[in-house]
Amino acid sequence: MPLSRRKVIKAVVTLSPYLALFPHSLFAAWPKQAFDARTIEPALLVLYGDNQQILSDEIEMKLDKRIESGDSASVTVSTTLSDVESISLLVRENTPPLAASFYFDPMGIPYVSTRLKLAQSGEVIAVVKTTHGLYFQQKSITVIEGSCI
Repeated sequence: MPLSRRKVIKAVVTLSPYLALFPHSLFAAWPKQAFDARTIEPALLVLYGDNQQILSDEIEMKLDKRIESGDSASVTVSTTLSDVESISLLVRENTPPLAASFYFDPMGIPYVSTRLKLAQSGEVIAVVKTTHGLYFQQKSITVIEGSCI
């Protein structure tokens, strides 16, 4: 028996109040303060505390060195570090600087490919959190034409 539009709408309206009863703790944790930070230092402090980040050659970042527009910059991050918990991408010149955070299962493959919006030319930073510590890699990117966020 095919579902009619009326039955679908009725089901959605009927179930909507029950979704409001779910506790927010069931949803994924979102580092709101880190995304609200206006500069890179407070964002890193919220995400990782006072822990020192170590520059690592085991983090591979692929991005174009020059792009025509900051509207969409392709970024790929992978690492050979073990026990990766998360990968965060920050753009020093953006406000807010935290662009994305990706969390991994212990058996997950530490690989991220995404697109970022850039306010201007500058540094893109990847911070990899493992059970052993914090590591980072950074690359410069030049935006040829101005764009706005």
